[in-house]
Amino acid sequence: MQMWKARHILLGMLTWVPILNAWRQRHASTGGSDSARYCYSVWFRHLITLNRYGFNVRGANIGELGPGDSLGIGLSALLSGAGRYVGLDIVPYSAKADLNKMLDELLDMYMKEAQVPDDKEFPSVRPRIDSWEYPRHAVDRGNVITKAEEIRAQLGSGLDSGFLLGYRVPWMSLPQIDEASLDLIFSQAVLEHVDSLEETYRAMFAWLKPGGYSSHVIDFRAHGRSPFWNGHRAYSDRQWKLVRGKREFLLNREPLSTHLTLAKKVGFELLLTQRDQAPHGLDASALARRFSKMSEPDALTSGVLLVLQKPKSVQVLGN
Repeated sequence: MQMWKARHILLGMLTWVPILNAWRQRHASTGGSDSARYCYSVWFRHLITLNRYGFNVRGANIGELGPGDSLGIGLSALLSGAGRYVGLDIVPYSAKADLNKMLDELLDMYMKEAQVPDDKEFPSVRPRIDSWEYPRHAVDRGNVITKAEEIRAQLGSGLDSGFLLGYRVPWMSLPQIDEASLDLIFSQAVLEHVDSLEETYRAMFAWLKPGGYSSHVIDFRAHGRSPFWNGHRAYSDRQWKLVRGKREFLLNREPLSTHLTLAKKVGFELLLTQRDQAPHGLDASALARRFSKMSEPDALTSGVLLVLQKPKSVQVLGN
């Protein structure tokens, strides 16, 4: 067994030691979304891309899977003109965030119509966009100050104290959100961590109104569990169970084709597949048996942006 495999198996096994697992939980974070500039960049990358397919943020009801260390991307969506935002997560990372400080920093960027932080500042962040200019055409510019005041008032009373801003933790099932209530559901490097993928795609489809959008950046890389970008697929299923240990989530290791199949199965229409390729990794012969026969597109895809749409004529589930 390679040394890097043994190391990560040992680290996973240590999570079963109660005192070490408690320390891990206290200090856990997702990284990234505690930065206002990161949140501003991620939101506008999604919004600019979605705008090309007819999405209008004004008054939209928006959901986010896995907001992470803050609800900053959601705050940015509200400042753009969204009518409501709800974040759904497994672990309450955002509960520790200073959202008033985040709001102040985001509002300053909106008032200055700051450029979208680009690939030099955030080289690994997706989606890719053609222009970093402030997207005036996509933002409800006349109501930024008013929306900021409404957000601040709700933050003073609590995240779920009003209609504007919601936070559901832990999210485990479809009933967390009313069916056919959202105009957009999005995520940023989250779906690679979800264990119940089919249930999640079905839930997202059910939450969306007919014609609603679903936008997801999915990162298929090893997330530090290997020196090779695809090394997480070199572990056997038994080894991977040891690597995960008691962590609430890790990686589901599913390739792009799984996501495309599930999206189609539950009824989504595919609007955009924006793939990143990373050809330099472990050879297929070094991967676990279940991954050694993957198709070339699956084997080379290190990340993707999927933009999906619920058909406009679809009936609400349960009717």
